[in-house]
Amino acid sequence: MPFRLRRSFVLAAVVGATVCATTACDADGDAPDTAAVRSVAGSPADSAAAGTPSPSDGGQAPASSGAGQGGESGKEVGDACTTDKVQVEFADAGGTHPAVLIKATNISDTACTAYGLPVIGHPAARTPVTTAPGTDAHATVALDPGETAYAALLLPEKGAHPDTTTSFTLGLRDKDGDPLDGTAALKAPGEGLTVNDASRVTAWQADQEDALG
Repeated sequence: MPFRLRRSFVLAAVVGATVCATTACDADGDAPDTAAVRSVAGSPADSAAAGTPSPSDGGQAPASSGAGQGGESGKEVGDACTTDKVQVEFADAGGTHPAVLIKATNISDTACTAYGLPVIGHPAARTPVTTAPGTDAHATVALDPGETAYAALLLPEKGAHPDTTTSFTLGLRDKDGDPLDGTAALKAPGEGLTVNDASRVTAWQADQEDALG
């Protein structure tokens, strides 16, 4: 079903599925609301991702509880961020945005740069999700350790070939915009996110509002 996300400025209470490197992480989403919108929310305290990884939970990684300090747009530091240097999670976009935020937090001890936009795929996609109109494919966000970059997966209701999926893949790019080796596995909250031919992804930004366009 389509997702529309409710406004919540308290991002510390709104954490979705979290991944580190190539490992998928479980998170408890809100119960489906068939009459209105669904929030991409999960409680870190209730999430299995809040615990220590174990064979039984698929090697889940801890979910971050806060919005994260943003990096600096238009700047470059260190090497390109890779999936083993950043922790990635879905988060509530707030308001009535038909979208979900993607947060990439530098969990390494060295600075790195998020280039362009994430490479988002899912089982039904023959090619990665298309770039949103007006997106700067050459965007850069400098991330010191602990800082966060934001992108958005746009989920419009109108579009052909809708598919509700619970799993996504995310890749990062190098300075030239080419996809890097390695992907992170993202598990959508609840019953999944509905994507279609009109779904789009925006570039990395230091501010979440800028990521939403």
